[in-house]
Amino acid sequence: MKTNTQKPPIILAIDTSCDETSVAVTQGQKILSNIVASQIELHKQYGGVFPTVAKQAHKDNIEATITAAIKRSGITIKDIKAVAVTQGPGLAPALEIGIQKAIEIGKNWSIPVIPVNHIEGHILSVLAQPNPRKKIFKKINPQLPALAVVVSGGHTEFILIEKIGHYKKLGATLDDAAGECLDKVGRLLGLGYPAGPVVEHLAKKGNPKSFAFPLPMTANKTFDMSFSGLKTHSRKEISKLEEKKSLDAVTTANFCASLQFGVFRHIIYKLEKLLIDTPIKELWLGGGVAANQTLRTSLRKTTKKHNLIFRTPYSNKLCGDNAAMIGVVAGYKWQSKLNKTNSFDQSPQPKTPQRIDRKPHWNIDSASRLEAKQ
Repeated sequence: MKTNTQKPPIILAIDTSCDETSVAVTQGQKILSNIVASQIELHKQYGGVFPTVAKQAHKDNIEATITAAIKRSGITIKDIKAVAVTQGPGLAPALEIGIQKAIEIGKNWSIPVIPVNHIEGHILSVLAQPNPRKKIFKKINPQLPALAVVVSGGHTEFILIEKIGHYKKLGATLDDAAGECLDKVGRLLGLGYPAGPVVEHLAKKGNPKSFAFPLPMTANKTFDMSFSGLKTHSRKEISKLEEKKSLDAVTTANFCASLQFGVFRHIIYKLEKLLIDTPIKELWLGGGVAANQTLRTSLRKTTKKHNLIFRTPYSNKLCGDNAAMIGVVAGYKWQSKLNKTNSFDQSPQPKTPQRIDRKPHWNIDSASRLEAKQ
């Protein structure tokens, strides 16, 4: 059956997976607007995300964020053909607010609701593109299979993309995520919350060879990773420095640079092993830590060595949690259904559901299997 070539539908997308209330308007890969209301200031006093505080903040922010996203996009409510929402993974109380609002919009506007896996959003974030005002929009047509490296505060995973909507996890952290390790060690150094971006900033001033960090899991033949040992090693080293009263600004910068080097070396080491027996054409980088320039440089060198195309989100705003990537996934889901029905008269989803269950621990492998059954 021929692929329908009509313009992709305009989708309102919502993400409340953690501590960012985000709403976007998308059309296929095109981002018409992407509004993110941050909660960082609210969670600073806790040194991390406090779920009930996040839930209330989402409640307080979501209406205004929706209004801002629609206004910024330049479209009207009548132009929106579906609403997409993050179903998981994420914080259950936070997910609940976005899901409830999406169902409410679906009913009130008589449009379908498209549940989306948050990790799939990070994977496809590299395909999102800004809305050109004067230039002709050119869709990205990736060469598959590709490998997604998702690196964030909650996830560090290698995911094979056989085709859009069909994924296989080849390796993942067995404990802490890379972003979590950087953030927690940064807090041990007294860099506040969130500490990850401060670690990156200070690392630019430091020497990555000042402190030696172990390379974990070298005897393990899988492509899984572990960052808890690096965190424990850091805690011991920082305690020694504090006892000697030698944790000055220069030493802190050197420690940050060495920590970053140790964390990213572990990812690159496992990736190199994986690429030996995994034929791919492209490498995609997504997730909050994807904004880190040192990580990008390391991965760019790896892809060049293996003659791979390297893709990253066009904006750092698409690396963190955001609704634009959720809208991009929903656009592909719509198109996938459309290719089967070959008619825009049949919605890509059934009638607006009365209930969408939260999936705080939704695995990308299971999301792929669910997509295949539909």
